[in-house]
Order: sequence, then C-alpha cells, then structure tokens
Amino acid sequence: MLAMTMAAPAQAQTKAAPLVGVTAIMMNAEIQAMIDGMQDRLAKLGRRPGESVTIEIVDAGADEVRAAAQARDFARRGAQVIVAITQPSIEAALGTNSRTPVVGAGITMETAARYTNERRRRPLTGVALGTTHGDQFALIRRLAPDVRTVAVPVDPIDGDMRTRLQDLAAVARTNQISVAPLAVSVLRNAVSNRISELTPDTSVILLDRGLLPAAPVEALVAASSARNLRLFASDEDSVIRGAFAAMVVEPFGIGLQLGDIVARILDEPAAARLPFERARATHLVVNRDARALVDLAAIEPTETAARQSVVDWADVAGPRPRIKPPAPTEPPPLGVVRGIDVPTPRSRPQSPQR
Repeated sequence: MLAMTMAAPAQAQTKAAPLVGVTAIMMNAEIQAMIDGMQDRLAKLGRRPGESVTIEIVDAGADEVRAAAQARDFARRGAQVIVAITQPSIEAALGTNSRTPVVGAGITMETAARYTNERRRRPLTGVALGTTHGDQFALIRRLAPDVRTVAVPVDPIDGDMRTRLQDLAAVARTNQISVAPLAVSVLRNAVSNRISELTPDTSVILLDRGLLPAAPVEALVAASSARNLRLFASDEDSVIRGAFAAMVVEPFGIGLQLGDIVARILDEPAAARLPFERARATHLVVNRDARALVDLAAIEPTETAARQSVVDWADVAGPRPRIKPPAPTEPPPLGVVRGIDVPTPRSRPQSPQR
C-alpha cells in the first residue's frame, strides 16, 4: 500500500489538525492533478496541508479489497472527510460503517444521482462529469458577441433533431441565443447545404460531441470555413482537427472544485449533504487561426481571474483533458503541431517561499 502523509510540523503537533483522507483505486497523472488542485485550493482558503489540515493520500493499487480497508482505516482514525476519486473508490468509502462525509469525483452526473438516491442517510457530495453547454455558450458570447443563432450538427438518422436539442436550447435561451439543428450525415461524411442559410456575422456552429460522438469533424471544418462560419466545439479533439475553440474540463480544475467542497465541509459538516456539482469546463483551447480573429491576449487575464482557467492551444500530445505539467525555467519557442500552435503549458501556482 502506497501512503503519502503531509504531517504537521513539530510546533503544530499539539493542535489536532483535521484529517482528510484521499483514496484512489489506482494513482495516475490525471488523479494526481485533481489532488494537486484540491491541495492548492485548500491552501488558498487557509487550510494549508501539513499545517491546518492533514492530508493523507493512499493508492489501492487496483485492489478493491485494499481500497475498502483503506477507507475503513480513515473512518476508524476519525477522518473528517474522505475524498474518493473514481467509482471503485467511492464504493469503498460508502461501504464503511460510519458517518464520515464522502466527497466523490471521477463519475458522471447520472451515477452521482444514483448514489444520492440510494445512500440518502450517508453524507455524500462531490464533483461529477456532465454537459458543459453553459460553458460553451458563455465562450461563444465572449468570442462572438454579435451571434444570435447557433447551429448544432445532428444526424437525422439518430431521431428527431429538435427533440434532441431541447436541453441545449434551454441553456442557449439564458444567453439570448437561439439554436437551430444542422443536418449532417456520419455515414456520408457530409453536411447539409442548408449551412448556406447561416449568416457569418450573427451565426456560429457548435459541435457537441456528446450529441454526435462520430461527427464528421473535417467535413464540418471544410464547410464552415468555405462560408466564413466559426465552428466551436465541446472537446479538444475537435479543435485539433480544425474547430475554432472549446472550453474543456481538466483535472486540475476539478481539484479546485474539490478543494472548495472539502473546505466547506471542514467549516460546516452539513455541507456534505449538498448536491454534486457539475465539473466546470475551465480550460480554453483554441485553434491557431483564432489568433487572427480574436484578441486572445486580452481574454487570458480575464479568464484566469474569473474562472481559474488557463488559455492554451490545442495539442496532439498528452491526455484529454489536459494536465498542466511544471513549466520549464526558460519557455521554449512556440512549436507547431498539425498547424496548431503549442505554447509552454502553464503550471499550477507554486507555494510561496517560507
């Protein structure tokens, strides 16, 4: 069993710092980025790991029996919160015969709702993956403020197009935008000629890969480019393949949300019964061509201050969503990968020198 404990310094041993147990069925870079974000956020909120809170991180090594034993150990030792990342870890934490609050991550909103319904007596909350429609429309409003219509590609073979857009249309209305279906054919790799009815000054296209996982991205890029229409997307892969920009969920951002939740529970245990939060899309990725159309230098400080996000360029390397590695001492020149600029990735803030 791998265990990493951030213990309080000797002069603080007399104070019983609250214990936060973190369990993961298997540690990887994505989970570590979540933990990093959580620790950074707790420190910013005055809960500095190793001083005013003790954070112990355990890796079950893909062993569900070990994960259950680790969760029971946290409960036995009086942990005030158990942070469980991914479904097996959440199952292990919920299996403990205790009232220790559980903060979960790495599951969908549907799974979170099922847990909430089935475990009504157990304090359970966290961050879950869901749609990011609100974040995408907010991005469109910032980068294309004159837009009034958003065309959403759907394949008629999948069923009634307008019915499938109901949820998305409801979010669009809160941004004073109307939604229209744009027929595409996955089998034919084609886009309806009704795309010519869209006006470039007041219309954009939003490719939601949740609605159309096998979308003909290159065909949409070609058709939109020929008509000077901006093609936004909900995922980084589509931007790599030519879409204009997307807001994506990234692990470090999920960690920031986890930090907020843990801090609230430490201050007020009843916060453990709040509903799961949706993971916010806080990472902006843009195609190189976007630089000729929008002032990204002006957007970056606004985004960073308002959403703890990072403006970056889509990259073909690394996991999706992006994990921010440490920045080098001297940033290298911009590279070009498949026609997309790749600047030095930003790193999470470093702890101040003490």
